[in-house]
Amino acid sequence: MTPDVFEQRVRKDVSHFAFVRSVVTLDKTANTVKLRLYITTECFVQVYTNVHKGLSSYTLVLRQTRIYGRDNDGANWHRHPHSAPQSHDFSSEGAHPVSLAEFLDEVQQILMAEGVL
Repeated sequence: MTPDVFEQRVRKDVSHFAFVRSVVTLDKTANTVKLRLYITTECFVQVYTNVHKGLSSYTLVLRQTRIYGRDNDGANWHRHPHSAPQSHDFSSEGAHPVSLAEFLDEVQQILMAEGVL
């Protein structure tokens, strides 16, 4: 997969989530792409991938602070739980691979609980 194909897939996946207001490409190289999915002026999801190394990162940011995330270091997934976003959860649930659509489903639930949506 190329960064261009990854970006196209992100834009397609995001089109199914009405709470995402816009998608901005922050950076793109031959192997990487970083996108920001704006939800409100104070809330966004940052999506990063390095297609060469197999790295992926999904981060929910509210008021300039990560409140939830899921990362793949190229071999294994882990979660930064909403209850403790600075920690790393390698449990079976935390290590469970997720697609962007699955992550956005989780984001929607978190933001509803936070009163953002």
